[in-house]
Amino acid sequence: MIVFSRFLILLVAVSSTANAKGLTNFAFGLGYGLLDEKSLLNIDFKINMPINDYLSTQLILNSNYLITGSSKDSFAQSEFSSNWFIQNDIGRLGLGLGVTELEPMDEDAETQRDVLGQFLGDVFFDDFSLTANAISNEKTFSNVTSSRLGINYYFNDDLRTSLYRENYSNDNVGWRLDAFYQPEKYRRMVSFGTVLRTGEDFDYFGVVAEYYFDYAVSLKQREREFH
Repeated sequence: MIVFSRFLILLVAVSSTANAKGLTNFAFGLGYGLLDEKSLLNIDFKINMPINDYLSTQLILNSNYLITGSSKDSFAQSEFSSNWFIQNDIGRLGLGLGVTELEPMDEDAETQRDVLGQFLGDVFFDDFSLTANAISNEKTFSNVTSSRLGINYYFNDDLRTSLYRENYSNDNVGWRLDAFYQPEKYRRMVSFGTVLRTGEDFDYFGVVAEYYFDYAVSLKQREREFH
């Protein structure tokens, strides 16, 4: 896809600069689940680039592949965004700009693209945090992207669960419950999670694994420092 190829070019350029400065860290995520009994594969890349103690930026590419066995309703979706944050020990605020692309597997159907802006905010407490994410575009292509408001609770530094109220296209409201664990035995560089989402028009259950190309830190510290 066009968005994916452009991201790879940018990834090479950023990584060569980041190695010299020693600032940037990368994450790769792979997930699989059932969206209304249809296979949904997720492949995600994330680049976090701290600027100083209070400012940071981030590049994200989320790719989703719905596989139904028929080209009529199967698709590939990608979302590429750049986010900028101001943060301290009690929370962070961020603004983002990106583009989302939906490419149907049906060769007779046209590829759809849309520009999106977003606001991101988090407030940190000892064992939990509050989070909000508002997306500007009125519709989402596949019920993967959403605005959300939720709470995260850390049972310990490497085990977290979250509950979100999500808003999809056409004012459809749904809920997301997930849990993530980062075991120490893998040097805290791999996390595993489960995701349950339900809405008016769909239900989803999936699993995800994420690998971090950096140093060993707790899941709690990683999510609060690297988004």
